[in-house]
Amino acid sequence: MDLLIDFGNSLLKWCLWVDERVVDQGHIDPAALESGLRSLDWSVVQSVAICSVSDPELTHAVSVYCDSLSAPHCDVREMHMAHLPNWFSLGSTSADQIGIDRVAAMLGAFSHGTNYCVIDAGTACTIDFVSDGEHQGGYIFPGLSLARSSLTLRTARIGGVADRLYSAKLEPGRNTQQAVEHGIRMSLVSMCERALHNASSSIDAVIVTGGDGDWLAGHLPDHVIVQPNLVFLGIHRFFRGL
Repeated sequence: MDLLIDFGNSLLKWCLWVDERVVDQGHIDPAALESGLRSLDWSVVQSVAICSVSDPELTHAVSVYCDSLSAPHCDVREMHMAHLPNWFSLGSTSADQIGIDRVAAMLGAFSHGTNYCVIDAGTACTIDFVSDGEHQGGYIFPGLSLARSSLTLRTARIGGVADRLYSAKLEPGRNTQQAVEHGIRMSLVSMCERALHNASSSIDAVIVTGGDGDWLAGHLPDHVIVQPNLVFLGIHRFFRGL
């Protein structure tokens, strides 16, 4: 099995990958990296692939620690922009100005056509466009949790909206908390819709991933494809040359 690691700014997400699918997955808090990694079943790991936007020194430390935990024959590798597959290009996008997790998501979506859009609805929401295997640019804006925490942190008497039953709705709110939550969600949907509208003539497929991907896809056009493990798929394709 391959151990695939998506090391973000707030969590280290991992999965065990075999036969083109995820068989187990979880996440580790950066404050408990050693114990979290040590708890994995290393007896089944044949290779480790790391995609990281975290601190380079911390990423290297994770790589070294994985190497120490794995069997002698296990190959531990980090994903780097310099080794992108020849069927994908960043175009005019500077390699040091785009997160490699965004690139992994675009690689993961490549099987859906040559002209596609990837929406990753996580802590931050990213939208990226690819045409004929070349990145055409994109957008980054706050996701639901980031927008919610930012607004409630700076606004008195607003809080506790995240777990309300009405939190998935878009109609006008009947009180301040509803108005905040529904407004945050309406903003996310509206920005995605506008981005897709501006590029609709050149898009064959829209692939949505991320923690809020299922919810977001339900408010976007019917042809949207939800792919929860898109970044992991991209990491796999990067290292397998697929």
